[in-house]
Amino acid sequence: MKKLKVKDVMNKNPIVAEVPGNREDVLRIFGKYEVSGVPVVKAGTKQFAGIVTRNDIFKYPEENQLALIMNRNPVTISPEASLRKAAKIFYEKRIHGIPVVKGNKLVGVISPTDILKVIAEKGKDVVENYLSPVFIPIYQDTPLPVVMKIFRLTHASALPVLDEEGNLAGIVADGDLFTFSHLHETVVKSDLGLGEDEDIWTWEGIRDVMRLYYETSKIQLPPVPVKEVMVRDVITTYVKAKISDVAKKMLENDVDQLPVLDENDDIIGMVYDVDLMKALL
Repeated sequence: MKKLKVKDVMNKNPIVAEVPGNREDVLRIFGKYEVSGVPVVKAGTKQFAGIVTRNDIFKYPEENQLALIMNRNPVTISPEASLRKAAKIFYEKRIHGIPVVKGNKLVGVISPTDILKVIAEKGKDVVENYLSPVFIPIYQDTPLPVVMKIFRLTHASALPVLDEEGNLAGIVADGDLFTFSHLHETVVKSDLGLGEDEDIWTWEGIRDVMRLYYETSKIQLPPVPVKEVMVRDVITTYVKAKISDVAKKMLENDVDQLPVLDENDDIIGMVYDVDLMKALL
């Protein structure tokens, strides 16, 4: 594992945004490809200019020009860097993408998923040594506005939901809150400045940007209990499971986190893809 380099596992043809460009261009990319951030290059070239994320878009709600919204000095990595170096950045900063830059040219992007593929083949440790520091269970009758507040205060991306006996009943991600939103999809499109003819904008594709949209606009979620929104068919893992199996399960199910159960099927924590990066450190 230690001999692998970033260039051996990175995505060599990443989705990108271009400058000059605007807020709407980026939102279209996020919706079409269901991503939360992309590198930015100068139009018609591979010259690296920065990155733009959902947070950046909604941090500057009045700004339209991409050049003024994007982060010009993000963390980057060389294609010749060790996989260990990339894993260390993911583990310590808990981010989900690093632009790979050679000179001033973007040559790829590496994500925790790329490293999970390596861990799935060679990881021999058990998950109890990789439990996440982010573990915030909530009760199934918690109203959605309170759940939103918990997401905002903790920066968690998923919350396990417990029933009245303290058993795992489901899981909710920030995007799931908006399946019960009282805002109609076309209204959301209109408020985000998008044309009605944008076929690429499916509800599934845009709902993950809605958390930040709601925070910016101060619109309230309906006070329905989280059990009405949560995913009930939860994919889990056991505390003694091998991390290779955990990595495979994440890859097969396209998730970046799993609730962790003990031998009595009681939830004891969460494990995220970035937690598994410790296997290379």
